[in-house]
Amino acid sequence: MTAPVYDSLDDARRALGRLTMTEFRTLLAIKTAGTLSRAAVALGVSQPALSQHVREMESKLGVPLFVRGAGGMTPTAYGDAVWQLAASLRSDIGVAAEALWHASRNDKPPLRIGSMSVTSGGILAVALGRYASEAANPACVLVEGSREILLEHLHHRRIDIFVGRLTDDEPAPGLLRETLFQDSCVVISSLRHPLARKSRLNMEALYDHSWIVPAEDTSFYKQIAESMRRAGVAQPEARIASYSMLALAAVVSTSELLGFLPMSLYASGTLSNSVRRLEVDLAWTPAPLGIVMWRDASVNPRAQRLLEILRAVAGSARASAPHA
Repeated sequence: MTAPVYDSLDDARRALGRLTMTEFRTLLAIKTAGTLSRAAVALGVSQPALSQHVREMESKLGVPLFVRGAGGMTPTAYGDAVWQLAASLRSDIGVAAEALWHASRNDKPPLRIGSMSVTSGGILAVALGRYASEAANPACVLVEGSREILLEHLHHRRIDIFVGRLTDDEPAPGLLRETLFQDSCVVISSLRHPLARKSRLNMEALYDHSWIVPAEDTSFYKQIAESMRRAGVAQPEARIASYSMLALAAVVSTSELLGFLPMSLYASGTLSNSVRRLEVDLAWTPAPLGIVMWRDASVNPRAQRLLEILRAVAGSARASAPHA
């Protein structure tokens, strides 16, 4: 077994502390470019100088960052770890630079909202439209991504509010969590699909049709799978798997494919003119939808107003949600 390079976590921290911001930018350029020659062009330096720069970084850290090969530069496990830090630093500096710029203008930075696709195209979209039309300073930045990435952004204060599917875990100290909607599922078709005129259906009647479904590693797919397992019915075979809720709805609206959609997204009304809910007799397993934010950020008047609107929109969606 190979002996560890660092005797302790503090040793690893000290090694990272020797790197400069220029060296972190160099790592990002190499990872993005894939080869030293392309990275050298992007950075405006010669390839030999860049090679020497990489060797100096590896000397500081005491580990190899890349494996050199005919196909280019492949990051080692050490290189991946340092690249992730470099990417995080770039993101944090971007947020800090934006805050500095707004401070220099004596204005307030925008609310930074991180949203999963289930909410950014549904209840959050409706809430943001209302918020922008009435707030004195409605500036917002909407960042869409997976729950795991967005919660990490929230932890590092790169966003002010997370909106999306909540986990079963208790929030970290200092964080507030609020459930806005117990989200279930609907089966959708295009407006012109022959099944759109049927009054009541069961899943077995739909298996002969083509489907687009959420990707298997999404929380929505797992919710669908759990609902069908409990109901004792098989899942339909999918021709397309999608990470995007809006792309899923768009495919359904322009084809003969059937699909699944979160109830909150359907009940928000943003897709009411493009897809039709099929009346499928199935008890769907609910999943909580809501917000997570830092307790000290909750006193921000703009954040408070946005949350008030979000609660109202979620309430309207709950009231208009069809019951299978």
